[in-house]
Amino acid sequence: MDPTILFCQFLAHCKREGLAENTIRAYRSDLADYHDWCARSETTGSISKESILDWITDMRDRQLAPGTLKRRVACLKSLMGWLEDDDQMEINPFNKLKVVIRLPRNLPRAINRSELKLILRQASQEARQEGDINSLTLRVAIELMFSTGIRVGELCSIRLNDLDMEAGTILIHGKGSRERMVFVVDKEVTSLIDNYMLVRNKTCPRTNHLLVTSWGTSAKPDFIRRILHLLVKRTGIERRITPHMLRHSAATYLLEAGVDIRYVQRLLGHSSISTTERYTHVTGSSLQAVLEGANVRRNLIVSS
Repeated sequence: MDPTILFCQFLAHCKREGLAENTIRAYRSDLADYHDWCARSETTGSISKESILDWITDMRDRQLAPGTLKRRVACLKSLMGWLEDDDQMEINPFNKLKVVIRLPRNLPRAINRSELKLILRQASQEARQEGDINSLTLRVAIELMFSTGIRVGELCSIRLNDLDMEAGTILIHGKGSRERMVFVVDKEVTSLIDNYMLVRNKTCPRTNHLLVTSWGTSAKPDFIRRILHLLVKRTGIERRITPHMLRHSAATYLLEAGVDIRYVQRLLGHSSISTTERYTHVTGSSLQAVLEGANVRRNLIVSS
């Protein structure tokens, strides 16, 4: 079968399984890279252990990021598993194939408190002064991402029937078709959403998504990233702030406030607590500051 047709069938399968659009887009790029490598290396025939290892060597020679490399191998492995399950392959080349790709331990980047105050203040001020739907959409987006820790893709997927502001809950459609409930406990944020709904309805939106643009269309993640970037520039903050950093900040400050890590895991929608545990390394600096301030040994000696 033509590999292009095969790849299209696999990606269609992934879509039916509920994989996120971003994941499918990445898989399409991964499969294209493998196909291009086969053409460059004049590799023909079925995929073998040797061809997989040669492809990995080529990607390492091209100095691809470990995360990209790991995802591309995982994509090809998923394709082989699908072919095997569909009886289109007798022997899966990934069986008993050991591939070790070590990822660097990157700590989540949180926004410090002074920067957060600047961003929240700027968003509030512009929403109040401008009063246009885009500035209001950005303010709601920032407040929700920081107060609930949701991803920007999840934020843009919120539909009107996912909201229950009386109960203070929002149903989130997460990765892999997993759903979870997040809670809006700040009454000011609840009131902000209620007021936003009044203005939103005046734009005659052509969508039932919560967040809309001035054109009446649903706000996409790239739109939120772009207008957030412009707002941050207006605050005078020099480093780049992304929506995902608001999610990191939510997790970091909840843990610093003493919220149990299991609750934070559930709020963020992490399937494994080891993912949530990354934030404990970030909050370790706060723990050090607290211990230095307490310094029980010094206080014990001084008081004796």
